Amino acid sequence: MAMCPGDTTEWDDIHRKLGNFAPRAEEVPQRELEKMVVETVEKFDALDHCKLAELDCLEDDVEEDVLAKYRRKRLAELRAASQAAKFGEVRQVTRCNFVAEVTEASGDGQWVLVLLYVDAVHACHHLGGPWAQAARRFPAVKFLKGVASEVVPRFPDSSTPAVFIYRDAECKKQLLGLGEWGGPDCSADCVEWVLAGLGVVRTELEEDPRRRAGAGRSRPTWRRGGRDQSSSG
Repeated sequence: MAMCPGDTTEWDDIHRKLGNFAPRAEEVPQRELEKMVVETVEKFDALDHCKLAELDCLEDDVEEDVLAKYRRKRLAELRAASQAAKFGEVRQVTRCNFVAEVTEASGDGQWVLVLLYVDAVHACHHLGGPWAQAARRFPAVKFLKGVASEVVPRFPDSSTPAVFIYRDAECKKQLLGLGEWGGPDCSADCVEWVLAGLGVVRTELEEDPRRRAGAGRSRPTWRRGGRDQSSSG
C-alpha cells in the first residue's frame, strides 16, 4: 500500500528511538505556512523601496506627511552615498606616505587597495587600465598604486603586479601576479569580480568574466596572514 508523504513505518520509528536513524524533520503545518506568507506580505513597505522621483509621482495618492518622511529618508541615503563616494580615481603612494594613506586610512572599515607595479613589466600594464576603470566604478573604495621599489625596497619584479588589500588598519589579502585578474585579457569586470569575491564591492555580474578572458591557466599565490596558499583553477 502506498504511504502518504510524512508517514513512517514501525521499523523506522524503532530505529529512530535507538538512534540509528536521523530524527524526523518537523513539518510546518499548512496554516503556519500561510500565516508566514501573509505576515511577510503585510510587512513589505512599497514606499520604502521607491526612488526619490517615484515618490514625487505619488503626491496625489499618498498623504503629504507620509511622503515627506520617505523623502527625508531617501535624501539622507543619497547624502550618505555621496559622502562615501569620495575617491573615484587612482592615487599614487610611496614609502613615505604609505602609513598615512594606507594603514591609517583603512581604519574604521575603509577598504584601501594598493597596486604595486614596475613599468618594465608588461603584466603591470595589463592591470593598470582596468584598475583605473574600477576606481571610477567604485568611488567609495580607495584605489592606490605605487612603483614597487619605491614602496617596498628590493620587491621582486617577478611578483608584480602585486595587490595589497587593507581594511581596519591591517592587510587582509595579497594577490601576486596577473593570473587571478584574468591574465593578459584582464578587464574592469574581471577586477570587479575578484573584489566582489573578497567582499570589497558588490557586483551585479552573474558569471565570472575571467572565463572569457582565458583565466585559470595560471593562478597566482594567495597570502593570508603571512602564509602562502596556492590556488588552483
